[in-house]
Amino acid sequence: MKIIIYIFFIFLTKISFAIDDSEIIELHKNKSLDQIVLDQNEENLNNDNQEISESTLGDVNDSSLDTNTSQVDNITISDTNINDTTLFWNKEDSEFISQILSNTKNIKSDFLKKEFNNKIMSLDLDYEIKANRDFFFLIVKHFYEIGNISKAYKLISDRDINNDENINFYNLLELNYLLSTFKLEEVCDFKSQVNIELNSNNNILDKVEIFCLLLQDKISEAELLNSIMLETESIQDENFQNLFMYLINKSTIENDLPNNWLTKNINKELLYLYSAMARIAELPLSEKFLEVDKLNMAIPIILNSSTPIELRINAAHYSFLNKSISIESLAALYQSVDFDSNQLNFPEDTIEKYSGEINILMPFYFQLINIQIFPSERLEALINFWKFAEQNNLENIAYSLSHNIVDSIDITSDFALYGSEIATSYIYNKDYEKALNWINFYENVYGIDDKSTLARILLNLYSSKDINLFIQIINKNSDQFKENANNKYEELLFVLFELLDKNQNSKLSQDFTNIYDDRQMPSYFISNEIEKSLQNNNENKFLIYSIISLNNKEWTDIHPLHLRMILEGYLIYNNGDNLKDIILEIFKNYRIL
Repeated sequence: MKIIIYIFFIFLTKISFAIDDSEIIELHKNKSLDQIVLDQNEENLNNDNQEISESTLGDVNDSSLDTNTSQVDNITISDTNINDTTLFWNKEDSEFISQILSNTKNIKSDFLKKEFNNKIMSLDLDYEIKANRDFFFLIVKHFYEIGNISKAYKLISDRDINNDENINFYNLLELNYLLSTFKLEEVCDFKSQVNIELNSNNNILDKVEIFCLLLQDKISEAELLNSIMLETESIQDENFQNLFMYLINKSTIENDLPNNWLTKNINKELLYLYSAMARIAELPLSEKFLEVDKLNMAIPIILNSSTPIELRINAAHYSFLNKSISIESLAALYQSVDFDSNQLNFPEDTIEKYSGEINILMPFYFQLINIQIFPSERLEALINFWKFAEQNNLENIAYSLSHNIVDSIDITSDFALYGSEIATSYIYNKDYEKALNWINFYENVYGIDDKSTLARILLNLYSSKDINLFIQIINKNSDQFKENANNKYEELLFVLFELLDKNQNSKLSQDFTNIYDDRQMPSYFISNEIEKSLQNNNENKFLIYSIISLNNKEWTDIHPLHLRMILEGYLIYNNGDNLKDIILEIFKNYRIL
């Protein structure tokens, strides 16, 4: 019998480092990878509306900047519509709401995605009104469809949905959420409570019932129910039958079933059931699961130890960057990648062997740090890890993973050479005071050079809370940024200074070789709605239409005139408090920082 019911597995001890326990990312003793991931998922549900804590330092003083000069005009806005929980739209116009949500499914900006999600998660609606219930359904469906089943589940768990017209959809969502988080006992309890009408959809209740009977080792009952279901099923579900037969050890399918059990015909509504059954059967999940539902299926893939480690790491990277799993979860998964002593003792050969396989080399570089005996060698391995991550646009992950390791390094002359790199890692972790200490120490030993100058610029930009000071920093160091930039960056600076620092005499270079720009402007309708929202001081309307205009686009894809219109709006939105974060995001997207 291949049925192994388990919730806790892969018990991990604390990650061991060469010097002392203070260097480790603290994993809870006796906690499995499952529990670390699922605990983080629960924490995310409980903290959806909490703001990220402030940085540890605030503004870093730079005496060379004039903090008393006000370069940005003070713009005041009325209170009209700011606290309007309807988000300016008519709740009775469900088609209009549906169009808005369908055009905000792929927000590239982390800040705008968070802002938009918080807005629609915090709506206070009277659910006695039918139009409000319809509105609520569209929002829940939106989160479910964009791959954020946790937020969709949180919404329905926060209100009484028992008498709602859309109860079947909500029950399906809850069932899939429990399956995706592998809460099988709750799955089996829940399926007996839901309306039988849900079963008309792909016989999902029958299939869950069969699965639960298998979990209880009631094989004969499961076989009987499965045979009855097969007689009534118009189109046979080959994926379910493959899993069912494999679980009861009666598979007559070819020996390659473990790697090819999933057919091309995948029903998204059954994907979560398949993932839970595959995990019990110790069968791997495939890339197809991510293709169908990247965010929702990431955690089942991470937790399925039979799935190829490259795919699990890929899913974990995506989940971490989308704040679905913690850095502890990612570190535990990195540590679980199996490298033998020969591979770790001859790193150059291993790196060459796995050349191009980023999802294998990231854990390898991380493990390589942990086995170094001498502090200088460990620090060198750490620098190599950061360089590799930066080359592959994964520096946020590398800096987060190594925060505790860096924290164990004392400021001494032995490590002064790496002061700028260590400072940069602290900046990305918003530990600004320690970053400043390392920059100062480096400059005391080696003097001011390009490395320390760039680190100090980065520190000033990230730590500054005042938009006037922020713009001064950009202005003062614009030539430094231009060294590795192209024409698009020149345009970006021009837009920033034209809008935010009118005293800066910024000019564009003459260029008659590119008369036309292939970056698209939003339609006249969208542009006009954005401009009207600014004229009327309607923040909610501006937020919605600006996000629609940016949907599916990176900041580098935005036309300069479009960008100027957006930045002008966020100079007003929320009194400009978020403008700095948006500009930093733009700079990172341009690969300037």
